[in-house]
Amino acid sequence: MTSRRDFLLATGALALGPGLATRMTHAFDGTAATRPETDTAPATAALHGVGVQLYMLRDQMRQDPERTLARIAALGFTEIEWWGEWGRTPAQLRAALQANGLRAPSAHFGLDALQPDRLGRTLETAAAMGHGTLIVASTTAAENGTLDAWKRTAGVITEAGRAGRSAGIRTSYHNHDYEFQPLGGSDRVELFLAETDPAVVDFELDCYWAFKAGKDPVALLRRHADRITMLHLKDSAGGPAHEQRDVGAGVMDWRAILTAARAGRVTNVYVEHDNPADAWATAAAGRAHLRTVGL
Repeated sequence: MTSRRDFLLATGALALGPGLATRMTHAFDGTAATRPETDTAPATAALHGVGVQLYMLRDQMRQDPERTLARIAALGFTEIEWWGEWGRTPAQLRAALQANGLRAPSAHFGLDALQPDRLGRTLETAAAMGHGTLIVASTTAAENGTLDAWKRTAGVITEAGRAGRSAGIRTSYHNHDYEFQPLGGSDRVELFLAETDPAVVDFELDCYWAFKAGKDPVALLRRHADRITMLHLKDSAGGPAHEQRDVGAGVMDWRAILTAARAGRVTNVYVEHDNPADAWATAAAGRAHLRTVGL
């Protein structure tokens, strides 16, 4: 099975239609997550809606993108965190989102898509799709294995955020568990937040992977309330294996996590499961459970 990292490294950004660069600054029509016009974000921000990470529905998207997006909306989701290509142009995909009352305020990419030789293309794609945040989904050993490599990665993400500022596009990073392993007297998450520019770079906390790494998502949300703007929500069956479960079907305290999220800058939350037995059942269960905790 193709992993998220393998897919991102193989494809990078979406295929572009002609002339998108000239429309970048006019592409945000209210479907992207709103961002402040100043260099610093507000201390608190209201949640914009409940979304789903498209990686979870990758098999369904390969079969029929338009039908999949329609079914996502029918489950009560208003947002999608984008992932993948699906044989459509960004304009076609944006139209399909809008036809179903959906928006895609963020998207996952590989670090290669933010490198200088590809960044312009990636920013054009983001403008066409209405993405307000470009998130590096994961990194390779070459990109995170040493302190110097990790600092270079943080630098690439910062420079991409600065390049996107004029178009209202920020950058961010999504963690797994390995970012919490020791490095340089700290861990990769703490180092990333120290090395990146908060004026243009945010952080997406995957609550499950943090929990699996032995971290308390609530404590992380409180400690980094000024940097964490998005959450991935999937549950854990508990240690030591920490098998992934549907949101609400594990041991994680979602009410406490979301209360902490609301107290900070979190604007977007996404239901996810890396390898669900039934992706539609997982999506529906996650949406239903979040309603029980006020979302």
